[in-house]
Amino acid sequence: MKKILFSILLLIFAFAGAQDLVDMIAPFYSYDFDNEHYNSTYPYSYPVRNSALNTGNPLSVALGGATVAAGPMAPELTVNPASLAMSKYNIIQVNGLFNQYNNVNQNSFAGASYIVSLPVYRGSLNFAGGITREKDYHLYYQTDDIIQRSTGGLYNWRFASAIEIQKDIFVGAEVSLLSGKRNNDINFKNALPSETAGFIENNKYFGIGARIGMNYHFLPVLMAGISLDLPTSLGVSYNLRLYDVAGSSGVDYTVKSPAVFRAGLALTLKLIDLYYSFDYANWQNLTVRSSDLTQVAVDALNHEVLNNFGITQAHHFGMALHVPLLPLHFYLGYQYLPDIYQGLNAFRLGNLVPDQLTDRFRSSFSWGASFFLKQGLSIAAAFETYHVYYDGEKEKPKNTTLSLAYYF
Repeated sequence: MKKILFSILLLIFAFAGAQDLVDMIAPFYSYDFDNEHYNSTYPYSYPVRNSALNTGNPLSVALGGATVAAGPMAPELTVNPASLAMSKYNIIQVNGLFNQYNNVNQNSFAGASYIVSLPVYRGSLNFAGGITREKDYHLYYQTDDIIQRSTGGLYNWRFASAIEIQKDIFVGAEVSLLSGKRNNDINFKNALPSETAGFIENNKYFGIGARIGMNYHFLPVLMAGISLDLPTSLGVSYNLRLYDVAGSSGVDYTVKSPAVFRAGLALTLKLIDLYYSFDYANWQNLTVRSSDLTQVAVDALNHEVLNNFGITQAHHFGMALHVPLLPLHFYLGYQYLPDIYQGLNAFRLGNLVPDQLTDRFRSSFSWGASFFLKQGLSIAAAFETYHVYYDGEKEKPKNTTLSLAYYF
C-alpha cells in the first residue's frame, strides 16, 4: 500500500513538474534549479537540471556563434539569413556531432544543407534549405542520491532566401519548422524496496519559427549585420512513467519563446578576421498556454516567469586566421551565455569563466579549421568546450562538429 501511495504521489508531483519553469525553459535554454534564487515552491526533494547546448554548423561553432556579420567567411546557414546572398557557389554540406558530458559520450547527426546561387542580371539571389541540430540536450549528472540522464535534441528544418537589394546591402528571411525530443531518466540510487526506483520523462517537440536579417558591407574591410528571431511557438507533448508502475500520464501544452535581437560587426583583413555578435532577449516574454491545464494553473506559470526570469545579453567573439598561399583557415571563438535568473547575468570582463556557484552563466571556448580540397571539396572541424559551475564542481561539456562540403 505504501508503495502504491508513494508512486501515486510521485506521479502527481512529477506530472506537475512538466508545467514547472524547469521544463518550460528546457527546449531553449540551460537552466539549473537553485533554492536560493528560485522564487517558487518546487515539488521535488532533489535537483532537476536541463542542458540545452547550442550546436550548429562547424564554422559558426568555431567562431563562437559570432556570425551575424560573418558574411562569405561562413558560407553556411547561420543566425543571419542575409549572409546567404554573399555566397557565389552552390554548396552541399553534411555535418556530424560528437559530444561528451561528464565523461559520457554521445554521437548524432548534426545536419545537412543545400545552398543554391542563382544567376541574376545584377546583384545576387540565393535560396537554401536544410536541417540543423540547433540544441543538444545531452546531460549526465550524479549525486549520492540520484542519477540523471538526459538525451535528445531539437532539429530545425530551415528554408531561407536572400538577395542583394542594392550594392553591398543584403537582406534575407528564413522560416523554420522545429522538431525533436528530450528524454529524462531519473534513478533513485537509495530507494527502499517499498519505494519506486525512479521515473522516465519523455518530451516531444514540434513548432515553427522565423527570422529576418540584413548585412551592410559599408567599407572594404568592415561589415555590419543585424537579425531578428521572431517569437518561436513550440508545442510540447509530455509523458511520464514510473520504473515499476504500469501505465503513464501525459499533458500537452505550448510554449512561446521571446524574440531575439542580434547585431554584429566583422573586420576582414588579409590574414586575419575579427567578429563580434551581441544577442538580446527578454525571457519575461516567455509564455505558456494549454487546454489540458486550468486557467488558474496557466496564469500561475506565467506569473512565475515574471518573478524569476529576466533579460539576457549574450556576447560572441570570433577570429579567423588565413594561412598565406594555402586554402587553410583556423578559427577561434568565445561565448558568454548569461543565466536567465533576474539580476544574476551581468557581464564581467574580469571573470570570463565560471569559478564559483554565484557565477550564474555558461561560457564556451571553441576552435576549428577548414581546408579546401581539390575538385570543390572542403572539410571542416570545430571543437567546443563549455564551462559551468554547479553544485561545487566545474563541468566541461564538450562538442566536436565535423563537416564535408561540396562547392560547385
